[in-house]
Amino acid sequence: MHRHFNDLVAWFNGLPGTVDLRTLRLLDRDAYGWVEFVAARPCASAAEIGTFYRRQGALLALLHLLDGTDLHHENLIAVGAHPVLVDVETLFHPPLPGSGTSDPAARALHDSVYRVGLLPQLLVGDHSALDVSAVGGGRAGVSPVERADFADAGTDRMRLVRRPGTFGESANLPRTAAGGPVDPGAHVDALCAGFRAGYTAIGEAVDELRGDSGLLASFAEDEVRVVVRPTWVYSLLLDESTHPDLLKDAHARQRVLETLRTEQFGPVLPPAVIDEEIAQLWAGDVPLFTAKPGHRDLRGAPGRPAVDRADLPGTARVAAKLDALDTVDRQDQEWIVRAAMATTSRVPAHRPAAGRRTLTAGRAPEPERLLSAARSVGDQLVSLAYRDGPRSNWIGLELLDDRYWRIGPMAADLADGYTGPALFLAQLAALTGAGHYAEAARTALTPVPGLLEALRARPEELGAVGSGAFSGLGGIAYALAETARLLDDPEVGAWASGALRLAAAATGAEPGYGVGAGLAGGLVALSTARERRTGTGTGTGTGAGSGTGSRTGAGTRGVPGLVPEIVGAARACADRLVVAVHAAATGPADTELASLSRGFTEGTAGIGWALLRFAEAEESAAGLAGERAEDTVGGGAGLRAAERYRLAGLSAIRAAVGAAAPGGGPGPGGDRRGVSAPTPGGGPADTARASAWCRGEAGVALAVLDAPGALADPHLAAWARGTAERLGQNGAAPDDSLCHGEAGLCELLGHTALPEARPHWLRRAGALLASVEESDARSGAPDGVPHPGLLTGLAGIGHGLLRAGFPERVPSLLLLRTTEGHQDR
Repeated sequence: MHRHFNDLVAWFNGLPGTVDLRTLRLLDRDAYGWVEFVAARPCASAAEIGTFYRRQGALLALLHLLDGTDLHHENLIAVGAHPVLVDVETLFHPPLPGSGTSDPAARALHDSVYRVGLLPQLLVGDHSALDVSAVGGGRAGVSPVERADFADAGTDRMRLVRRPGTFGESANLPRTAAGGPVDPGAHVDALCAGFRAGYTAIGEAVDELRGDSGLLASFAEDEVRVVVRPTWVYSLLLDESTHPDLLKDAHARQRVLETLRTEQFGPVLPPAVIDEEIAQLWAGDVPLFTAKPGHRDLRGAPGRPAVDRADLPGTARVAAKLDALDTVDRQDQEWIVRAAMATTSRVPAHRPAAGRRTLTAGRAPEPERLLSAARSVGDQLVSLAYRDGPRSNWIGLELLDDRYWRIGPMAADLADGYTGPALFLAQLAALTGAGHYAEAARTALTPVPGLLEALRARPEELGAVGSGAFSGLGGIAYALAETARLLDDPEVGAWASGALRLAAAATGAEPGYGVGAGLAGGLVALSTARERRTGTGTGTGTGAGSGTGSRTGAGTRGVPGLVPEIVGAARACADRLVVAVHAAATGPADTELASLSRGFTEGTAGIGWALLRFAEAEESAAGLAGERAEDTVGGGAGLRAAERYRLAGLSAIRAAVGAAAPGGGPGPGGDRRGVSAPTPGGGPADTARASAWCRGEAGVALAVLDAPGALADPHLAAWARGTAERLGQNGAAPDDSLCHGEAGLCELLGHTALPEARPHWLRRAGALLASVEESDARSGAPDGVPHPGLLTGLAGIGHGLLRAGFPERVPSLLLLRTTEGHQDR
């Protein structure tokens, strides 16, 4: 195999426009042989570092086209300006048996350049995250997976424990002449340039690879290793299954190994493959599977029959991939390269770095231009979707635990999942009447029934999914209900009702408190559904007014028993939040709620806003109850409860505003633990963070302005208006996203409670429009990598354009407003 790979690299090095790749010298003795030992050494100059990454990009292109995989940090050595591959046993790798999926985005990612293993890939666990890739991994660290180990080994205190393992530093990363580390994220352009050159060169010379006399045919009888499961899974099972308790009972040990037949360690493999895994584990081995590129069989231990057959031999699959090379595919692969590299960013999530962009004094953007720009975003989303039959999906960037970015097929959440782009496309369809936007929105929602059914079958997992408005079932239910109304689709409306019931159930086990991923988000989602069904809307300033696009209210009414179920769950949410707010206000500073940030998504400002919104709905409901009883006694208990929610909501918002009060002293209520408030003379980074809806002052001010109970407080109102004025005068936001960019700041400055901020809003909306028209829109993901998501991606930027042009018809997604029953600016 290695000899044939060296021959292929020699051919590749001779192609026009490529960079030369170094291979290892071999001493071939037919049945055995030796390979050259190489030692890592640093780059001699900055120019050599750039050359290293161009070569790594070219190597990536070659390995991608050869169906390489598992080429992680231990399989590559940085030798000056040369990335040297030392293990080529996993080329021509077949698709994993049993790995078929109905998700076209998951299949596209599996077949993409990401599969090679060179690009950054995080393993995320309870204790840490570890990058195991050749480009970004290799640093010393702690394993995210616990394993059996012996504490105090060699002493009379020796005992079996489970703890994360440690990793030493590998030799895959280049180093400066002084021996210092190199940041791979600073060399993305060089990596992509090398990939582009290699991909293009191979595409222009494919005829030399194909056919019986082509270079691919030389690999036909070579043996390749097939990685059906990560090696750490086998190591874990070998460690755990040799516990003394299990060694006393063969049946008990077998039960441990039989966990391979479950989804605990990934997709379930075919029974014959699992049988072979277990047989090799019983022999004390890490299971080994092999194949030959010219054949279809997958084999286990020597002398045993094949355990699976691929649809095509490896050489035929690679030939088919070569036939499909074109500019569109290359651009898709380059996006995956850039997105994967963006996950290595060291900039903390929701704390955008200061941008270098400038705001120009633009004129008021016309609605027609805003709609045209939004359509260009919608067209881009449609073109980026991977589709197969009735289903489509996108490859996106997901933020895990607010700490780690990961590339993958979109899940269902509103923040980073497919419901966000689907909802924006539905809004676009309702405004334009263009059927292809409606179709794209509808096909993106195809997996929803299966998801809801799976969650109904596993109620114990609802707490982990959560009820949050952006990362949980609350947001999913909201997105489905809005999409159903916009598309006039009763089936999607029925899904919305099912998701809402699950969200209500999830609130009972919800561990968090915030709007994005906690109780407050569940409360708002339930409140929104209640307003939609009973007409007890709050009437605040940023929801859409006329209900345009809603002809039937598909799926939002007539569900027996759903309104009482919603109201009961919402009151339980509100009661828990009241207790938490009271504990934070009167208890130690390290209580769970007191330790939260003061922003909108996961902070006390959003919690206060949610409670105030629910209090107003309760007041409306109690008033209606009193009117129906023709006295005021019927709603008395409801009004008292509403007042309790209102006071708790005010307390939370006052805590959020606290440190930003004039003079830096305590805010209303005497709470000194408030948002970090940069002074007008603060640095660019402070200004950028302050402008963020998610965790900055912009979100706190929006919470005040959107909650009439808070806006009635003169101190809070003055602070919010002053903050909006100051933020409006700031320079350009670092990106255009809803989360912490221009689109999110426009939501604040365009609020109906801020008519005096209209000049600032016009300037900001004009800047957002200009960014899209000039193809310079920047997402809120690391390095501004464009991706489909709502809060930090293209769908949110498109929604911001629609909000700016048609506020009376497009409700605010950041505030979970609906297309019914609300007035707008």
